Amino acid sequence: MKRRFSALALFTFIAVSLLATSMQAQTMQAISKSAAPPKYDIREEVTMTATVSRVISKATPEMKMLAGSHLILETASGKIDASLGVFPITGGGAPPISSGERVQVTGVMKTIRDQRVLVARLVLINGHSYKIRNEHGLISIPATRKGTENSETKGAQL
Repeated sequence: MKRRFSALALFTFIAVSLLATSMQAQTMQAISKSAAPPKYDIREEVTMTATVSRVISKATPEMKMLAGSHLILETASGKIDASLGVFPITGGGAPPISSGERVQVTGVMKTIRDQRVLVARLVLINGHSYKIRNEHGLISIPATRKGTENSETKGAQL
């Protein structure tokens, strides 16, 4: 009887250990495949001037893009997706961006969902600078953008 109990206890311990290891591996895999953009490092910022080939005010899941607004920029090296964040670029106070317009975008290039994306921090349109994100990559909410006038941001709500 004692021997059966010891064997059963050992078997139970091994089964629980294997189950816990499997659950930990699944949890780690889920964390590593997060949809959140990687860390924003201001030291990796680039500034590019390009022509807007397309304005996307709200990306849909079928587009396989980050949620939110995007500018598809035409550069000498090809098209670049500039992500402007989750707030739409349409509506009252939004900057008038249209296809064919020249813009200057400052941000960090990242690979997100196997696609190269320019995570935009600042956008310069017609002499007005719009702050999309702060220096840490956190999105500026529209209420704080509205009417903001300082050395970095001039213009209306984005």
